Amino acid sequence: MANWDNPQLTTQYDVFLAECKERDVDAITLCLNNPTTPPVGAVKMVRLGAGQVKLQEFGGSVFSDVVLNVAGGGTGGNTAAAARTALGIGTMGIQNANAVAITGGSITGITALTLSTSVTPTADNTYDVGSFALQFRKGYFKSALVLPVGVDKYATS
Repeated sequence: MANWDNPQLTTQYDVFLAECKERDVDAITLCLNNPTTPPVGAVKMVRLGAGQVKLQEFGGSVFSDVVLNVAGGGTGGNTAAAARTALGIGTMGIQNANAVAITGGSITGITALTLSTSVTPTADNTYDVGSFALQFRKGYFKSALVLPVGVDKYATS
């Protein structure tokens, strides 16, 4: 841990080189050990364990976290929510695969949609599914089986 006020003009020759070396070690390790009297703007890397690190900058009295912008390899945010916003990750990006809630928007470009469950309307209304050109081959509505047999013609059971 270097004292960044040293060496000074009055420093004795026998400690001058040792004090310079301590500053060199602090500089190359980004202040692995907390420095004494670092200059304003000094940057240290805080090792959080398991390969996790963060950078802090000395503001004159304390070291504060540095937020790296996207161009600098960071996210531009100092919280998970701010990072997701800066990276353009919407609300779908934080949902677990087993608990997805889609509350709006539209789906385009799908060539086939396979459902492994029932499609249940929320009320007893009419719902258009498909078109005359692209129709389902069979569908179950209430208790009856409905089969298209031509334009506007259906066979039911």
